Amino acid sequence: MRRTCQPCLVDETGAQSPLRRVDFSDKGVAETFLQTTLHRTPQILPVDEFDSAFGPLVSLGREIDNIDNLFISPTGGLTIVETKLWRNPEATRQVIAQIIDYATRVSTWSYTDLEAKAREALAPAPIGTQSLYELVSSSIPEENLAEQDFVDAVQRTLQTGRFLLLIVGDGIRENIEAMVASLHRHPQKLFTFGLVELQVFTDKNLPGKHLIVPQIVANSTEIVRAVVRVQTTGQASVSVEIEEREPERATGSSRHTLSEDEFYTKIDDAETKAVFRQLLDLGVGLGTVPSWGSSSVSVRLPDPAGSRTRFTLFVLTTSGELYTGWMSQQLNSTGRPPAIVTDYITQICSVFPSLSPKEGYPDCLSRSLRAREISGKFDDFAQVVRDVVERLKATE
Repeated sequence: MRRTCQPCLVDETGAQSPLRRVDFSDKGVAETFLQTTLHRTPQILPVDEFDSAFGPLVSLGREIDNIDNLFISPTGGLTIVETKLWRNPEATRQVIAQIIDYATRVSTWSYTDLEAKAREALAPAPIGTQSLYELVSSSIPEENLAEQDFVDAVQRTLQTGRFLLLIVGDGIRENIEAMVASLHRHPQKLFTFGLVELQVFTDKNLPGKHLIVPQIVANSTEIVRAVVRVQTTGQASVSVEIEEREPERATGSSRHTLSEDEFYTKIDDAETKAVFRQLLDLGVGLGTVPSWGSSSVSVRLPDPAGSRTRFTLFVLTTSGELYTGWMSQQLNSTGRPPAIVTDYITQICSVFPSLSPKEGYPDCLSRSLRAREISGKFDDFAQVVRDVVERLKATE
């Protein structure tokens, strides 16, 4: 059983001032107190204990599309917070379903949607008249990404739905801890989940001031991927395999970025290596620049007009896949017509008839391409890439 003893403030003379724990039934504390406190001082939340990718936190504001608190990190991580005071017996049953609903809704947003939603935060919205990138870079300048890298990271976060979901309360109930323990067994929930209790103390001699002690009550294992296989041998059978990993812990160092040699070392299949080398060589010949990540490389074309934008043609992963994305935002930021990317995706789909444009994402494919698929139609795919590069250069 978790027990908290009464803390005391002690001055240099040894005089003691016992602090009173604010009980969750105390009407003197409202949920707005927790929301406002987290908004003003997000460092209270121990996000590094869940996954360092979600910190440090920059508040996007309160009551964004009914979300109590929404935060973003300089590397594009999103943290959704639902605050609860446990006076209402219905709260325990409702709060988990509520925050999952929020996460599902956010996962349908684009980068542009997120920026627009941030402007609708409870006034005064932190973003003001800035762009989302300007808000984050000015808040934590020592950890800035290049703007396009930041946009790409946020878009990928939204597309994958890898969020940190936190229920933050003043007195977490034991039964909700048991509910959270089973969450990671559901393959549709691609996020990290945690319960944080904020113990709030006051001192009658210090009116208006509070001591707030955060405590992690529970956290889930993050589900990275659920693979569904359908086999037919006279009768169809369906199996689900879930790959799990523990959330990354803060190590005091930044995430490792692969070198070119390390990237190829992580690929076992010789044919995949050969195809990816051809694709990277194709990109170099067209003037693109590879951007190496922790498990992928993005092939990007620097804006011929001289802006800092780089157009993402495709991304190659160490798992042997190719996917597209983000070009819509990049075209918009440089004033180029959106038809460039919709035509690009359409042409790729004409080369690979099993593909289609992803609904709601005009710059994405319905699924990733395997390297072996590309190998059989490399020349056709290469021509599609050449065509889109020519159009990007022609509209400079």
